[in-house]
Amino acid sequence: MKKTIERFIRRARRVIVISHVAPDGDAIGSLLGLGRALRWLGKEYTLACADPVPKGFAYLPGSETIVQPPPSGWPKGKYDLVISLDCGDLKRLGTAYDESLAGLPIINIDHHVTNTHFGTVNWVDTEAASTAEMVLELVESLGIPLDADMALCLLHGIVTDTRGFRTPNTGPRTMRAALKLMEAGAKLAEITDRVFNRRPLSAICLWAKALNGVQLDGRIIWSQITRAMRRECAFSENGDAGLVSFLATADEADVAIVFAEKSDGRIEVGMRAVPGIDVSAVALDLGGGGHPQAAGCTLDGSLDEVREKVLAAVKGAMKGRIH
Repeated sequence: MKKTIERFIRRARRVIVISHVAPDGDAIGSLLGLGRALRWLGKEYTLACADPVPKGFAYLPGSETIVQPPPSGWPKGKYDLVISLDCGDLKRLGTAYDESLAGLPIINIDHHVTNTHFGTVNWVDTEAASTAEMVLELVESLGIPLDADMALCLLHGIVTDTRGFRTPNTGPRTMRAALKLMEAGAKLAEITDRVFNRRPLSAICLWAKALNGVQLDGRIIWSQITRAMRRECAFSENGDAGLVSFLATADEADVAIVFAEKSDGRIEVGMRAVPGIDVSAVALDLGGGGHPQAAGCTLDGSLDEVREKVLAAVKGAMKGRIH
């Protein structure tokens, strides 16, 4: 599979690389890592995402080069290859994938079990702990030397998606990848400090408001974030600022959910679960995707309507589980 991807990349002249809406650390780290590889190969390329880079990732070299699609869309005929990173289906690319790109070959590189294999070439490795881990393997296959900046971006992707090497899919392969990146100059201590120990005051304010409304429904812990809460805290980003992972640490719960009202009024749903409960199946049924223990979706409707629908679906997935 990597050899086929290599051929497409080597033949291409102008490449657009896109990751999913509401980008996480793996999405941004993978974009930047592959971008540096394309530059080494002498390709013209654009790194794109429908949503802005989260402020906490701005320390990554080249983060300012990731662009949002222009209102008029991409110029038709500008690109001859699309590479999708860390994205389970075309819809998750959002407005970054528009009609000007339709008909172009798509290389789909992802590790989510819910991937729909929408690409011309699909490299979907569900045993990989992160897409950044796969990008590293592709870089090595292309014969591109690792530099410290590329290594930093890719290790950032691995660290964030494994929650600091704590997810069930973190194995020897992941640790070997991390070692290679550290040997190339990536500083693990810097990444873990920035990812897990630092957050803006606006995010702390948002957490405080959301934690004040935490509910426990059986073995499900949940909370919600409204647009009004974002305004009051001057929190300009969508998403939950990592709150769902914190809620998942509650001893009394097997599933954590955060319902976050986006700036466009839609509801972003983030879910985390203990092993044995597959929230990716729930997310897939609702038009989203992810991993068995970490998944999400974005739904139309009010907070009340979405919460009722999602809680009912999660309770159905939990039936028969013995505590």
